[in-house]
Amino acid sequence: MTSLFTNVFATIILLSGMFLMVLIMHLMLRYRDHTVKLPVDREQLQRIPAFGLQQQIQDLQFDLIAGLTMAVMVVTFPFAYESIVKHISDSSFPTAFAPIVIVGLGYCGHKTWKNFSKLTKLRLGHTAEIATANELIGLQALGYQVFHDIQADGFNIDHLAIGKNGVFAIETKGRHKRKRDSKSTSATQGKDYQLFYKDGRLCFPSWTETKPIEQATRQATWVSQWLTKATGQQVFSSPVLVFPGWYVTSQTRPPFPILNHKQLVKTIPAVRTQTLTQQQVDAIVYQVAQRCLSKSEAVFQDQ
Repeated sequence: MTSLFTNVFATIILLSGMFLMVLIMHLMLRYRDHTVKLPVDREQLQRIPAFGLQQQIQDLQFDLIAGLTMAVMVVTFPFAYESIVKHISDSSFPTAFAPIVIVGLGYCGHKTWKNFSKLTKLRLGHTAEIATANELIGLQALGYQVFHDIQADGFNIDHLAIGKNGVFAIETKGRHKRKRDSKSTSATQGKDYQLFYKDGRLCFPSWTETKPIEQATRQATWVSQWLTKATGQQVFSSPVLVFPGWYVTSQTRPPFPILNHKQLVKTIPAVRTQTLTQQQVDAIVYQVAQRCLSKSEAVFQDQ
């Protein structure tokens, strides 16, 4: 019985770190699923080009990393296991290492929490941008040239639509829908998860924001300055702010279109930012296409 207890205790010690990280991720996943949901259903989105290959590549990358990790464990586990069993049997467990283990596990737990939170935001932003890109296909059918993820000076432009009525810098923002807001929003306003603009603020059911408006304006200004310099002609870029999956309204006149992604195809052709000739459109498209081919040190921005 003593031998069995020793073996079980040694195994628990060896696997405790992995169990702790899995427990943290499980609790965070449960909390996320209990409190929020995605603004759009991923299963309803159209598949992007090479989506199947991308999934296969990601799966194989994960398999490679898992294989390397297993190789290390297979080699080190027997030696570590025998060492721990011997220490327990001899009652000579190196308690001096306990602070190192506690600090190490605390650090790994903190990193796991931060990385999981970041991964949740990245997945939300990715889903929102794919939803917007799906709708922008409709603009291409109307003759617009559409580009995605244009690398700028330390940031990126999510989408750029170019037509004879102007250039539109489209910023997509993903926002989780908090489940506790569902009943109150539906009962008081008749719409599930409503976002409205009022006096320079974006008013969600239980919080307000202003930074997305400032960011969209700043990025459109950058596009205007860049294209004016690149093409040698005055170019005005209009900002467009998109919140996929939200019912968007305005209580005061917004400075530029703030939309649900489903409103893009109807709204953008009706906006008259600048009248462009086909030659001007071609010159702008050429510069944007060249920019999309160049490398940049753009970093992820909070979605």
